[in-house]
Amino acid sequence: MPTKYDDKLSVQTIYAAEGVVRKILATGGTVDFHGSTLDLRDCRTTTFAPAQIHLMQGMANGLYARHRTPATREQPPTIRPSDRMMGRAEYRPGTHLIVLPRYDKWGWSALVLLHELAHSLCGGAHNQRTAHGHEWRRTFATLASEAIGPEAGLLLMDALDL
Repeated sequence: MPTKYDDKLSVQTIYAAEGVVRKILATGGTVDFHGSTLDLRDCRTTTFAPAQIHLMQGMANGLYARHRTPATREQPPTIRPSDRMMGRAEYRPGTHLIVLPRYDKWGWSALVLLHELAHSLCGGAHNQRTAHGHEWRRTFATLASEAIGPEAGLLLMDALDL
């Protein structure tokens, strides 16, 4: 059983937890959360179209400015669609890019953008375990709380074992 500060959660566990949160947010309404009721009606679970990449860039710019540290780059990452037909979203630390899959609607969601933005704020480690460690999980939940709604952040904190 992972502990609260376990950086050894598998990548599959991270993606599965994110998928569960995505489904709960997509359902909306109210949900039972450990005996309490969460109202998800005000959560902003936006899925963008490729023509709205400027809106995604604006969201990323604002969040990056509020959450960057002296250890992170001064400018936010640039967001662009992938040149490849297939693939998934990724943060590329060498070029400071967030690349989104051209033909995958889920890849253009706010939750995916926040996932990749958290990588840029946490140094973008290439090692999958390090890349999804405690600092990254905490940053991802914080970004979701701010951009989507506090309920989204709470669901992620629980799902990501924070």
